[in-house]
Amino acid sequence: MTSTPAARYRALIADLVAASRRHETALAAANQSHADGVATVEHDLAAAEDAVVAAGARAAHAQKVMAQTDLAAGALWDELKEVRGRRGRRLGPTPAPVPAPGTHEGTILDPIALLEAAAARIDRARRGGEPLPPLVLPLLFAVGAVCSAAVALLGLTLQTFGPIGFVSGWLLILAAPLAGLVPARDLADRYWGARLDPGATALVAIAGMLSTAALTLT
Repeated sequence: MTSTPAARYRALIADLVAASRRHETALAAANQSHADGVATVEHDLAAAEDAVVAAGARAAHAQKVMAQTDLAAGALWDELKEVRGRRGRRLGPTPAPVPAPGTHEGTILDPIALLEAAAARIDRARRGGEPLPPLVLPLLFAVGAVCSAAVALLGLTLQTFGPIGFVSGWLLILAAPLAGLVPARDLADRYWGARLDPGATALVAIAGMLSTAALTLT
């Protein structure tokens, strides 16, 4: 059945209206997508700008801390040379920073804590060390006795290996009473931040003499 011109016209008008609606829908979707994309880009740019500002602030703070650390380290180095007296002249200028012993690469240390520890040790050295706790004296006596006994036993063993060994053994036996002084000094410095006073030194030496005498007379 052949449609009339009026029917074809109404069909064309309906197609035009549908096409217009599809165009408007697609245009609205395109505009929304563009707006969303612009908003995302602006958000990313703002976030990147904030990150750059924060990184700059951290870098400026790090430079300030580094400068303050260098000044504090230089002042401590000068104090150390002053405490060491004439021997401090051989220390020279402030050394370049190096990784702390026992740390792995990439380990972040607190420079303030390290400087405070160095300042405390310099102050302790200036005062001559902390007083030695009385309860440590028996331990120092044992250290002197054990170290001297070990050296004396080595000397007695060497005396069995001919004339040279005999002489070397006697030299070790003569030095044995003082063998505990270095370990005792290191022990007092490491764990108690103290130095061996004359009484503690005499105690270690007496322990060494008694231990050496006991081994040589038996």
